[in-house]
Amino acid sequence: MLAPAPSGKRMPSQNRSRCILALVLALSAGPARAAERLAQDWPEASRKAAEAVADKYGAPQEQTATLLIWHRNGPWIRTVVHKVGAEHDFPAKHSDVLEQSLPYKVPLNLFSAVATFNGSVIPDRTRGTLTTYGASEAENVLSLNLARAVVRGELTAEQARDKEVAAAQQLANGQVPDLAAKLTLDQQQEGDVSDPDTAMILPPSRTR
Repeated sequence: MLAPAPSGKRMPSQNRSRCILALVLALSAGPARAAERLAQDWPEASRKAAEAVADKYGAPQEQTATLLIWHRNGPWIRTVVHKVGAEHDFPAKHSDVLEQSLPYKVPLNLFSAVATFNGSVIPDRTRGTLTTYGASEAENVLSLNLARAVVRGELTAEQARDKEVAAAQQLANGQVPDLAAKLTLDQQQEGDVSDPDTAMILPPSRTR
């Protein structure tokens, strides 16, 4: 609320308009920077990830002392920035602070191949999602694109690892390889790819 002018005098209309404009601009800019303000005392990797996601997608829909969460942002069904990430040494030492998920069904016989390629790319059979953890969105896009190639039989897990190493070196040098620039996964519908499995224990009131 604007404070009244001193001595009971009304604020000149020009000054009043400027104050209102400044207030509107401050309020409009606030949500986009909410994640950055909340994460300002986080470790550097988490803070950088939070700033990058907030700059691209706006303020998170949920936030706690250790998590920032976006829903349905861009191609993702969920994006989470963690204050404390898991240490991951492949393809180079980093902290997995950025979690991003897509609806994508990985056949059960290929779960092991995906894990062999990259332990931070995780298929979820029940929800029908493929989730990746990394230090940045570009790294996550890279990992998911290569996981897709493994699932489709275009690359072995070992070949995909080699490609991730080469692409990660380009990212470290300030270049963005095609594999890290845009997702190539087919945009599947969640309802078509979730798998609730089969109930083996029925309620007492029901019989087979």
